[in-house]
Amino acid sequence: MKTVCLDIDIPFFDVDAYRVVWHGNYPKYMEMSRCALLSEIGCPYSVMEEHGFFFPIVDIQVKYVKPLLFEQKVVIESWLTEWENRLKISYVIKDKATGETYTKAKTTQFAVAMPEQITQYESPPFLVETINSWLDKHD
Repeated sequence: MKTVCLDIDIPFFDVDAYRVVWHGNYPKYMEMSRCALLSEIGCPYSVMEEHGFFFPIVDIQVKYVKPLLFEQKVVIESWLTEWENRLKISYVIKDKATGETYTKAKTTQFAVAMPEQITQYESPPFLVETINSWLDKHD
C-alpha cells in the first residue's frame, strides 16, 4: 500500500508543563497527515465538497506507545486501508532520527451527501475512481 509521509517538529504550544504532547493534539497531527494523503491522491476535502460530499470522522482509535516531546522531529505515515464503503486511514508517528514508533492510529470517515446530510454507505464513484487511479500509478 502506498504511504504518504509528513514531517513535523513538535511545537511548544502543543505540550504541557512537562514538555509532553497533550493527548488531545494527536488527532490534529492525524488531520494534517490525512490532508497530505488526500492531496497526494488528488482528492482533497475541497474536491470532495465540490462533488457535494463531506467526510466527517465517525471513529478514531489511538495507541499511545511513547510520549512525543517538545521540539522532537517526527514523521507521520498515513495510508488507506479501505475506500469503497468508507474511508479508513491508518497512521504511524515515528521519531525521524531513530525510526522508533511513538503512536499508532486509525480513523474512519463516511461520505455525507450535502446539503441533505444523508449518510452514504458506499463511497461516491468519483472518490473510488480517483483512489484506484492513484494506486494504479504507484504499483
